[in-house]
Amino acid sequence: MNDPVESHGSDELDRVRRDRDRARAVSELSDKADVRARAEDKVHEAAQTARERAADVGEQARAVAGQVRAQAVQAADTAVAKTPDPVLTRGLQAAAIVRRNPIPVAAAAISGVVVFWLVSKRRRA
Repeated sequence: MNDPVESHGSDELDRVRRDRDRARAVSELSDKADVRARAEDKVHEAAQTARERAADVGEQARAVAGQVRAQAVQAADTAVAKTPDPVLTRGLQAAAIVRRNPIPVAAAAISGVVVFWLVSKRRRA
């Protein structure tokens, strides 16, 4: 029953299994020793984590911006409701003038600031 071919085949099979196990062990050891590949993996993991955190921060910023926008609209509505009509009308007219002529209005504002600065400088001297 114990055929030399069978026992030879079994020995060959054991040898192949040992070789396979050694090859796996060497492969695992070389993977652990491959510092560059491990460093690249860490870099990719860190980049992915950064992208996820950036997305979270972006979502939080959008949520806060929405809340601030809603509060600003509410504050503006309250201000409009409490402002007397003549003042509101004049304010809307002034805003329309600024929208139509932004450069001359900005130049006038800058000139006013410069004049105020010069006058206050002379008073101190």
